[in-house]
Amino acid sequence: MQKAPIPKKLPLMQNDSPRLVFRARAAWFLLALTAAVLVCPRPATAAQDSLAKLTDSLKSSDEKVRIAAIDSLGHLGVGAKDAVNDLTGQLADSSPRVRAHAARALQLIGPAAAPAAGALVQLIEDPDAHVRRVAISALEAIHPDPAIEIAAFAKALDDSDPAVRIAALSGLTDHGAAAVPALDKALGKPATRYWAALALGELGNDAKEAVNGLIAALKDDRPLVRREALIALGKIGPEAAPAVPAISERLADRDPGVRNSAAFALGRIGPAAMPAADVLRETLTKPEDLLATVSAWALARIEPENAEARKQAIEYLTKALSNKNPQVQLTALKGLIGLELEPAVLAPILAEAIAKGAPAAAEEAVDALPHLGDAATPAMTAALKRAETRGRAAEMLSRLGPKAVGSLDGLAAAMVDKDPHVRREVLFALAGLGSSATPAQGAIIKALDDPDERVRAAAAYALGQIGPSAKVALPQLRRGLESPDPVVRVSSAYAMVHIGPVDEQLVRLTLPVLMQGLQSSTTAVRRGSAEALGKLGKPARGAEQALRAVTRDPDPSVRKAAVAALERMGAVVDATPADN
Repeated sequence: MQKAPIPKKLPLMQNDSPRLVFRARAAWFLLALTAAVLVCPRPATAAQDSLAKLTDSLKSSDEKVRIAAIDSLGHLGVGAKDAVNDLTGQLADSSPRVRAHAARALQLIGPAAAPAAGALVQLIEDPDAHVRRVAISALEAIHPDPAIEIAAFAKALDDSDPAVRIAALSGLTDHGAAAVPALDKALGKPATRYWAALALGELGNDAKEAVNGLIAALKDDRPLVRREALIALGKIGPEAAPAVPAISERLADRDPGVRNSAAFALGRIGPAAMPAADVLRETLTKPEDLLATVSAWALARIEPENAEARKQAIEYLTKALSNKNPQVQLTALKGLIGLELEPAVLAPILAEAIAKGAPAAAEEAVDALPHLGDAATPAMTAALKRAETRGRAAEMLSRLGPKAVGSLDGLAAAMVDKDPHVRREVLFALAGLGSSATPAQGAIIKALDDPDERVRAAAAYALGQIGPSAKVALPQLRRGLESPDPVVRVSSAYAMVHIGPVDEQLVRLTLPVLMQGLQSSTTAVRRGSAEALGKLGKPARGAEQALRAVTRDPDPSVRKAAVAALERMGAVVDATPADN
């Protein structure tokens, strides 16, 4: 049962409230608008209708018939590429609804709809705002020549509809540095300045040519605009050095969020922001904990070779972890993580934050643990004791495998968590310990009766990983073979095979279940079934044909398990197209 990798969180300082990235904000904003105007359900007969029949329906005088055909073609995706010209013709229909649905269908076809790019560009000036928005989304999906796309989106920045402007800005961010001139121009317009600053922040160092425009944006009357401009300058980094004087002035801004963002920007610029060091130090003496915390981190970044400054920053940030304000705690923790301390130094700091910090800080600390290697195990064990961090800690421990044996007792105790997802993650972590999890098998066996079927399946899998020493669980696992849930059945059979011993009765009980598991729509179930059949070896020759079929499975791990199983049975395995 392979797990998805844990995403690495960048240890960036963030000012006041948690900040969503540009694309997330724009996506939600546009999704709400699109859902209210364009409903494009999947027609039940789309798969059966021929392209010829659908394209012929585009000639109907009935608008509803045309829209139904357009939607059916769209849901065929790239399979409708031969209908692109017909759909392009619909972009000139007198009905805005037809034009919008046609643009949406071309969007679903994707790059294969490139011949429609010119017509979609013309829709950027359509009289209907919704049509203009969908045209932008379609161009994003089709990916025509970048110059064409950037020019179209730049033109849309002058649109009277804010949703169209936001859609255009969202599309521009995909083009990196090439889009900066258009975004820089958008900074000069009050209506698009906020979103342009946010988009430039997403581009990071690629936005360095917009530094002067961002400096000018710091004079905007709106605090949100000033804040996003500062964050963008910070994301640009050292090449935003010309902005240091203007950023320093914002440390005295009337808005606290802007002041915090100014300190953040100076810290990200690094040594080039040295002229602002004295002003930053002054903030450490003021009764503004959040600003002082960001400034402490910034000073350490500005003077990386100053051992005394770094020591003072670490001491200040460590002390701030006990601040009553959860936001100050989180900012201090992010600052410490961002300073890239030695694992032996950072590990106890993270453990303290996990045990006593506010929930947000504790979760941030847990997310930082995987980068500490073996030094993280004690802190992960501490995270198991706290409800807010237990699931994430178990998820990480499952990836450590046998190295997580020091957390065995904590994992066993965590099995009482009220959340079935957490219990399941704990079981996967115990499974990763293999036979070393034997002392916890009592708790695992108890989980075979869990009310949640996925927990029961994970418990069976964990017992299978423990192996022969879990034979006391065989009676309950045998009952699991009769479960109405197919995953529980296969997991039970998997466990019984790995616990053994392999005999005639075991083969008779598990073979039909495992053969059925090879047909599962779940990759892990197909892979586990093949592995278990391989464990049975020659007595499972009855499954040879079913396994041969799985050697052409779309998932490489399933193919590999099937081939290995056939080889253990003594069958001759030819190379398959999927293996070459």
